Amino acid sequence: MTAQAEQDVRVEHVAWDDADADALRAAQQAELRERYDDDDIGHTMTGDGIVAMLLLRVDGRAVACGALRDVSDEHGPGTGELKRMYVRPDARGRGLSRQVLTALEDAAAEHALDRLVLETGVLQPEAIGLYLAAGYHPVENYGEYVGVVESRCFAKLLRPASSPATPAAGERAIQPRTHAGPTPAADAVERVTWDHPDAVALRRAMVDELAPLYPEHAFGESDGFEHLDAEQGTSAVTTFLVRHDGIPVACVTHRRASAGWGAGVAELKRLYVAPAARGLGTARRLVGLVEDDARAQGAARVVLDTGIRQPEAIALYRRLGYRPVTPPAGSWEALPVSLWFARDV
Repeated sequence: MTAQAEQDVRVEHVAWDDADADALRAAQQAELRERYDDDDIGHTMTGDGIVAMLLLRVDGRAVACGALRDVSDEHGPGTGELKRMYVRPDARGRGLSRQVLTALEDAAAEHALDRLVLETGVLQPEAIGLYLAAGYHPVENYGEYVGVVESRCFAKLLRPASSPATPAAGERAIQPRTHAGPTPAADAVERVTWDHPDAVALRRAMVDELAPLYPEHAFGESDGFEHLDAEQGTSAVTTFLVRHDGIPVACVTHRRASAGWGAGVAELKRLYVAPAARGLGTARRLVGLVEDDARAQGAARVVLDTGIRQPEAIALYRRLGYRPVTPPAGSWEALPVSLWFARDV
């Protein structure tokens, strides 16, 4: 029997102004202030609208908390917001945050709230990982978090297991792809230079496809793609190109990660599979090639970033073992709609 199994772990409902709850909320705000070198936007939050304040106790000691607020007036009927999720540092790594999250979802159902939203920050990768694993999807920053580059917002629809959830505004369901074409084994992989014309053409197709999703990154000049592409190519190590029947259909690049990531880190960049070639496992294959190449070059970790409006990409990387990580200082200012992931290789 494990030590945790022998402990008495209980979740209880308390008043917002409960002394233990107040102490945990204060500890959370102090930790956020230290991480972000500033007060949390919502540090002056009161108990207004709170329909559940939960404490998790281990052997009687309050070590975790979470709150549920009814925000139906601001976000539509049946919407609740998760607030003040916190686990004391000495109690982390034991799944307690997931227990609090589950209890808050149960409380939401009891209060007829069937959609939950929340905000966390780029310097809290553990929280982002928790929410992604629990079925929350990135959504546009809402309310007071609009325009806050270090904030990331998530949402989840709560439905009985027998009823499929319908995505709300700002959420995209991940749909399985079907394809009656050839298997990945029929494709040929080449190592090419970053500026190989076929690789450049595929990256251009990728940018064109993503442009409607990320209008804030639209190029202001006609040659904007060329300038950015040339700049990114300065740190390229190996570019892989996939052809099917001689036609280029996919590419990816292993790039030297910026110094901010530390030593022994490689970056996966510009992974793209043409629409007609999707659903064949090509993306997974290319990720593996980058990992093998990075390992051969002495790297111990592969990092990447992807946008919050690409749920299929996020799901792919998570399935391949990539987990949210803290990006280098200032990265979120240039990429305010990105999430960062890494995997040790």
